[in-house]
Amino acid sequence: MRHIFLSFSVLVVICFQYLTTPVKAEILQDQVVTYADFSHVRYIASSLKYVYFATTRGIIRYNKLQEQWDEPLTGTSGIDEDDIQRIWVDNFDNNLYAETSAGLFEYDLLFGRWYPISELPELNNASKHVKPPEIMYPPPGFNYDGGGRLIDYWGRYYSFRDVLDDGAGQLWIGTWGYGAGKAGSATDFIELLPYGLLQDRVNTIFDDDTVLWVSGAVYGSYRTGLTIFNPEKETFSYIESGVGNSFPSVDVNCLTGDDKSIYIGTPYGLYILDKKTKSVEQKISRRHGLPDDNIISLLVDGDSIFVGTASGLGFLTIKADSVRVLRPQQFSGAIIYDLEQVNSSVWIASSAGAFRLKYGSGKLQRFQDPDLVLFGDVYDIEQYAEDLWFLSTGGLVRLNMATGTSRQYRDVTRAIEPHALAVNDTIAAVASNKGLTILFYGNKKPFTRDFTTDDGLPSNYLYTLLFDGDYLWIGSDRGLTRFLWNNPRRVD
Repeated sequence: MRHIFLSFSVLVVICFQYLTTPVKAEILQDQVVTYADFSHVRYIASSLKYVYFATTRGIIRYNKLQEQWDEPLTGTSGIDEDDIQRIWVDNFDNNLYAETSAGLFEYDLLFGRWYPISELPELNNASKHVKPPEIMYPPPGFNYDGGGRLIDYWGRYYSFRDVLDDGAGQLWIGTWGYGAGKAGSATDFIELLPYGLLQDRVNTIFDDDTVLWVSGAVYGSYRTGLTIFNPEKETFSYIESGVGNSFPSVDVNCLTGDDKSIYIGTPYGLYILDKKTKSVEQKISRRHGLPDDNIISLLVDGDSIFVGTASGLGFLTIKADSVRVLRPQQFSGAIIYDLEQVNSSVWIASSAGAFRLKYGSGKLQRFQDPDLVLFGDVYDIEQYAEDLWFLSTGGLVRLNMATGTSRQYRDVTRAIEPHALAVNDTIAAVASNKGLTILFYGNKKPFTRDFTTDDGLPSNYLYTLLFDGDYLWIGSDRGLTRFLWNNPRRVD
């Protein structure tokens, strides 16, 4: 009878903890994975195969056997991922545990969610937490002060928050500000393991063949600049801003590129970065003739660059040693939100409406849909097949360029502040200040569905979108999210 009473007591504790723990709603497995600034590590755990790093933005994991990163354990149900303080794992990754300010949790590998537990069981694990060695050999460009701190070339300090000896000849290092690292327990040569974004807020994503260039607002980020992410290989590299005079630490509003260069639109002008040297070679601003220093949108076509600013449209022709700037007077004072090239024309989304600019003739035409949905600000224009889509506060407009007919979807933007649009053959997705809205226009009877933090998004403040097959990349103020838009587990 005493054993029954004890089991019942444990059950009561678990139920009480579950009911009183503030967690997200149920999130479908595999629906979201979020990449963020994982540079602040609180704690480390190691199995025979993986090393787990508990960061301020969730758990990331390194495959020791393959010497590469696997997908992070973000976008899960049942736990506050930003509040994970400590983690534990058994030797074979069968059981993973975490501690937050709300208590202890166990991760269910089958269902991909966390459940509260009353106590931590004994684990068969040979790893142990140790003090930072007094003598370590830092990577090139760094110094080690002997007290558990790395110092970079620019004099910035990164403290070791945790060092784990895995019992197999490796030390695993968690720094505060520079992410993860490792060292041989006998040699003490430090190797840094870059992973995640330089900064959390993602304003823009540029798809450059096999890699994504990602950047956004600085806010309070210690390290800033451009993140280069290869989703297939799960690798990250960086071009930091604020560490030299040519590329200061500034907000990045938009990115685009060609074979040789990356074009960076900021509130202080246009920066042109050479892909080969990974350095900023040129800056173009108002003093060169642009309508405004605040660059909102960019379009590159050969040696010509259309520059959308907060006060009009600029047109650059970049030769070997010169820059020529033209300013169409029709857009004087207008905000140019987006530029889309369609055949021999450039479509322009602006605070004055939607326009088409024809190459050669320079003829400018305003597009006004018959339903008067595009009556004011037009924020984004996207082409898919023969259709051109427009996003405004009044709704969505779909224009068939072959027939000239259009269709409006007013309800899509009702009660939201739209920011960005992405379209494929089935859906049109809208990013806003209230999450993600998807219009399933491919159905016989089109309908919409909203997705928010309750569905695993890290935030409801979304700024940019990019389709990638079955996935939709979403930029928010809390990272870059890969969203499985056609999740077979979901019923729409």
